[in-house]
Amino acid sequence: MELDGSRLDVLLLESGGFEEDSATQDLYAGHSRGHPGADLEYSRLRFFGGSTNHWGGFCRPLDEQDFMERPWVPGSGWPMTRADLEPFYARAEPLVELDDGDYSFNHWRSAVPPIFAGPLFERRLEPVIFQLSPPTAMGVLHGATISQSANVRLLLHANAVDLRESDDTRQIETVSVACLDGSRFAIRPRAVVLATGGIENPRLLLASRSVSTHGVGNARDLVGRFYMDHPSHEAANILLRKPSGEARRPAFQRVFAQATLRPGVEREERLMRFMTSIHVGHEMFEEPESYRALREILVAFGHFDWPGSLGEQAGIFIGDINGAIRHGYQRYLADAEALGLRVHAETAPNRDSRITLSTDVDALGMPRVIRDWRLGEIDRHTIRRGLEIVGEEAGRTGLGRLKFHDWVLDDAFVVPGGGSWHHIGTTRMHDDPARGVVDADCRVHGVGNLFIAGSSVFPTSGMANPTLTILALAIRLADHLKRWRPDAR
Repeated sequence: MELDGSRLDVLLLESGGFEEDSATQDLYAGHSRGHPGADLEYSRLRFFGGSTNHWGGFCRPLDEQDFMERPWVPGSGWPMTRADLEPFYARAEPLVELDDGDYSFNHWRSAVPPIFAGPLFERRLEPVIFQLSPPTAMGVLHGATISQSANVRLLLHANAVDLRESDDTRQIETVSVACLDGSRFAIRPRAVVLATGGIENPRLLLASRSVSTHGVGNARDLVGRFYMDHPSHEAANILLRKPSGEARRPAFQRVFAQATLRPGVEREERLMRFMTSIHVGHEMFEEPESYRALREILVAFGHFDWPGSLGEQAGIFIGDINGAIRHGYQRYLADAEALGLRVHAETAPNRDSRITLSTDVDALGMPRVIRDWRLGEIDRHTIRRGLEIVGEEAGRTGLGRLKFHDWVLDDAFVVPGGGSWHHIGTTRMHDDPARGVVDADCRVHGVGNLFIAGSSVFPTSGMANPTLTILALAIRLADHLKRWRPDAR
């Protein structure tokens, strides 16, 4: 989008077509070790628009402290500040159909449950606001711009399978492309941008071994390491001293509030970033299909967008109208006797948490990946201690008492649910080539014309969902490429 209309001649390789197909989707299949994560094939979509075809729409910039070095978190610190990214966040928001760049609590106070303005948040907790994209399917919303562009050409069903370096490894000379119909060809680009996600970016780098036997950009054995996700699951309940409606969320709002720890509390407790929902009932995302259909119908009307599935959704709603009404009453009108806490936490950069290649290959001959996700002591301590602090504040204010779910009580607990499908950190950003794969311009250290876009470049994950930051960094990279010259090092 940002390169449309520029002086650059852009060839956009897309593995899939305009619709999902099983043969292309199978190229994502892989293996998992360590902490259970979401299925590698199911959690990503391999057709035009990528995983924005099924994302949740939660948007929030990273906070200022996310970019800072934290002495208790080895590997923390970005080679930029929140202020550096601020103008790019502003440009990213319209791409996902957001029109209000204010994420402050006071700005949205009337749109969130009253509990977030109450005494629970007077001392150690503070509310954080997420804005909700419809959610935008990027290929659907922006596809026409790409197809009509004078300088951006879209090539479907084209899979990059090898990056061929120059003999001195300082440039990418060719990109080998393979198609499932058996076609193969090579491209000789002036510059290459990998934008295939936090798992496929390192996969292609590691698999490209024709010159550098350990993979492109991997002279320091960093490619694929420091893999992160956000553990997220229902973790506890606040058993209320008396029934209350203060946590009821106003219906069909475009913002969502959660609770986090104040920065001073994080420093004092030496924790990672921690966040939890405070919601009515025991399961935040548990809702009948008929209610989900009603919500999609109302969202469509609100955006004056009439998708082809609207009739189907209306049928689902009418088929269980009583279930939808009952759920809506319980969520938005009835007083609750307990509140649910769904934890969502940052994990620390961990060198042994990584993406590697297996010995089996996909239909194109590419090695399939092995994801080995590791949680460390600080990660588990953050989840448990963060919940304890919420419970202590609930007790202090007379709201109620905390009851952990059973899985939290295990010292070596595994977070159920498979993470948040946020694949982060595997080509991390650092000014020092010994500590990062790319520099602050997202250029691979030592390779003059190779750049990486996406959450794989995040040094740390923060607690916010990554999509808005992915877009901001991509826009920043696009601006850099408009000024870039092939002889730049």
